[in-house]
Amino acid sequence: MQAYNKLNIENYFLAEEAKKLYRKRFLNKEQLITICSQLVQLKSNSNIFFRIGFFLLGSFLFSSIISAFAVVLLQIISHDYQIIFFLYAIVAYIGLEVLVKMKFFRHGLDDAFILSSQVSFLIGIGILSESVISVLITMVVLGIFFTIRFINTISALIAYIGLVGIFFNSIVEHDFMPKFYLSFVGLALAVFIYFFVGYLIKNQNLYPYFKTFDTIRIVSLLLGYLSMNYLVVRELSESLMELTITNTSDVPFAIVFYILTFFIPLLYIFWGIKWKDKLVLYSGLLTLVFGFFSIRYYYNILPIEFVMVFSGIFLFGLAYLIIQKLKNKTEGVTFKPDRDLDNSLLFNAQAVLSFVNVATPTEDQTNSMEFGGGGFSGGGAGEKF
Repeated sequence: MQAYNKLNIENYFLAEEAKKLYRKRFLNKEQLITICSQLVQLKSNSNIFFRIGFFLLGSFLFSSIISAFAVVLLQIISHDYQIIFFLYAIVAYIGLEVLVKMKFFRHGLDDAFILSSQVSFLIGIGILSESVISVLITMVVLGIFFTIRFINTISALIAYIGLVGIFFNSIVEHDFMPKFYLSFVGLALAVFIYFFVGYLIKNQNLYPYFKTFDTIRIVSLLLGYLSMNYLVVRELSESLMELTITNTSDVPFAIVFYILTFFIPLLYIFWGIKWKDKLVLYSGLLTLVFGFFSIRYYYNILPIEFVMVFSGIFLFGLAYLIIQKLKNKTEGVTFKPDRDLDNSLLFNAQAVLSFVNVATPTEDQTNSMEFGGGGFSGGGAGEKF
């Protein structure tokens, strides 16, 4: 179902792993050049700024194409104007398939056509059905299709938003269950998706989607925390459940949300250190900062300048103690330079190095001036007089 040739995809990821190994000094420059010269490269951009630039260029290109179509189609279509968005989606998809044939992959141009095709189709569904739930279901279906076929992370996020939106819309708009359980549904959904994606990552045959899986894991961690964050729960309770919260009243089970606002980030940090998973660790640090902001948003205990000074002193002391504790360790979590940022790095190194055929140059032992034979105008003695 993938649009790209399997061999080209393998070559692309082997070259990416080779670049990682070169940055970690597992390969030298000559080996990297040898690998890249042996592999057929797809047209891609590893620099995010170049990719954004080509994305904007692709968006302008698509807008120019549909503008030309609109000049003709709007004169033909007078009443059923909503179908024009489906035509735009078809045009974007055809352009995307052309770019795939031209071996564009994670380049920026292809991202523009991927996003334009989905957005155009979703607008058409929204105008035609006038139903939010129909748009959300379409987001899930299209997102999964484009993710699998074109190995696109943006499409996976669209499918994720659509899936979460279906559950939230069913509770808020259709009274599927009491609105109070909205936070717990969000937490359960985040936990399920996180461990399901973790199960998929174990399958090495799905290596093209590993970056997409990591993005979904991060979003799931953030969704699980925000579902239990006191600030988010309180604001949603006031807007959806029409609760009036004063100094003498609070949201139901407020103590639970107070505890989870700080317990979940600490749990992320603990898991990140134990599992040696930087995504979980960074998510824990980020959510912990938001947890402090959430409490200060309602309870201003100290001026912000005092909080910043005390926090800096605390973090400096904590970092110093951790460094002193870890600097002499040689295994596990250490303070040594980390050359292996990915658990599968050495596994991928074996695959990369199997493509390396570095020929060690041998010194030529032959001499252009041979002894005997009278070469070089009699400079050597011959075997005869």
